[in-house]
Amino acid sequence: MKNRIFLLLATIMICGAMMTGLTSCSDSDDNNNNQKKVAVLLPDGVNLARWATDKANLEAVMASYGFQATFYVAPESPEGAVQQVEQLRNAINDGVKYIVLTAIDYKKINESGLLEQHPDVKVVCHDRMILNNPRIAYVSSSDLKEIGRTQAQFLLNHFHSTGAASMTIEILEGPQTDVNAKDYYDGAMELLGKYIADGGKLEVQSGKKEYNQVKADSWGVADGKKAMQDRLTAYSTGDCPDMILAANDNLAQGAIEALKEAGITTMPVITGQDNTAVAQTNINNGWQTMTIDKNLRDMAYNTAMIVNGLISNSPVRTSQSISGIPAIYSKITVMTKDSY
Repeated sequence: MKNRIFLLLATIMICGAMMTGLTSCSDSDDNNNNQKKVAVLLPDGVNLARWATDKANLEAVMASYGFQATFYVAPESPEGAVQQVEQLRNAINDGVKYIVLTAIDYKKINESGLLEQHPDVKVVCHDRMILNNPRIAYVSSSDLKEIGRTQAQFLLNHFHSTGAASMTIEILEGPQTDVNAKDYYDGAMELLGKYIADGGKLEVQSGKKEYNQVKADSWGVADGKKAMQDRLTAYSTGDCPDMILAANDNLAQGAIEALKEAGITTMPVITGQDNTAVAQTNINNGWQTMTIDKNLRDMAYNTAMIVNGLISNSPVRTSQSISGIPAIYSKITVMTKDSY
């Protein structure tokens, strides 16, 4: 009888130990899975096709790290900015501690107070910085001012190569909801400013030089076209500027459409950014002169590498900073007709 009781107790203890071990493993697996949950919030790619490329790149590299990534997209519009705030709220409420965020309107993110309310959430800005928010952990982007300087230098090289005493130029920049737009402008004006100043060799015939005068309502082609139509009112019928500093390929496309409708057959020198398929066609057709490739694959890799460092609590090597936030830059490359 005693032996039977002993065996029964031993069996119960062994089973209990096994159940405890199973429960412990299950809890560990749950914690590990939760640790790898990442939310990625992006614009939807309707206005800017590049966001669809970013999404595909990020999906691939997040999967390679074994992250459980949930992707959210919203339109680049005032309504989309509000929607993105709700997406951020939902992700945080779902217990996600690591968030990759490309803000549609960074001010809306700040006004929500969500990041301040959840200091345990780590945010990595992808491409676009969120200003005036101490809760940003890292930035994965390009050197924004360098992009503007590169576009400006391309125009100056053309100007100097012609030997002309002077030329006309117009400026098309992005919306103020994207902090990058002002940085592109500031970088370009570091080089163009002295040429555009009163009595300079580059004349802005429309008189629109300051950022608040040259910003478009959005990065969309339609707003680029509207901006270019506005600039053309300063020119005689059939005339146009010699050069156009278009901050991205959509604005360049809008400018091209406006120029064609105005009867211009020989396009001025037009810059761009993003190396879109449309821009490549425009460049090959001689309608756009250059674009800048931001190496979006590298940017996605850098973003995922930062997230991995945060999850594993290991150091992330950075050599730059934006507004005091550590940053990793992807390489930029000038693309012209010879590049394709």
